[in-house]
Amino acid sequence: MRTPLKASVCAVALAALLSGCGMFGGSDGADDKDEKKGQDQAAQDPGSAPDAEDVIGEATFTTQYETDAKFEIHALTVRGELLQMDFSIAPERPDGRSRLNLYNQFGNVSEFVYLVDTQNLRRHSIVRADGRLAPDIVKTHLSYDEPTQLSAIFAAPAEDTDAMDVYFYQFPPIMNVPVTRAEGVS
Repeated sequence: MRTPLKASVCAVALAALLSGCGMFGGSDGADDKDEKKGQDQAAQDPGSAPDAEDVIGEATFTTQYETDAKFEIHALTVRGELLQMDFSIAPERPDGRSRLNLYNQFGNVSEFVYLVDTQNLRRHSIVRADGRLAPDIVKTHLSYDEPTQLSAIFAAPAEDTDAMDVYFYQFPPIMNVPVTRAEGVS
């Protein structure tokens, strides 16, 4: 019974990627001069980006370089069968480090973010449709001391889910982050 759900989620995500609608901030293939934009396909929110000042969950964690990184969640929005999480990461500059990406800052983990629906006891991983619908941990570069806006796509939680716990890397969860549902999307 879960296989049709997984297949439909992947099909919807793949259709959105192939449609060229710019849903994930990437290039539609017509102009690939800026290769970085294509690499950071999930680093920008489509169309109706939440205000970066709107923070619905946040935490500051100590990185492997003994500096702090502030994680802010700006939106957990359900659109049909998918949930889009908009978030930002603002790491402090570690001594002696010049280049910064998710891999260098936080390490190599296969799943750098996941959600837990504590009401229905389900874990939600990033959707994969011919690749991950989230920032690439090596190709996504972060700015020191200022937030970098990012997005990740997950399967939508059950209708009765009001909030989810968000886990980044090995850090403790950011708990009870409210889930909103986009109007007009079924």
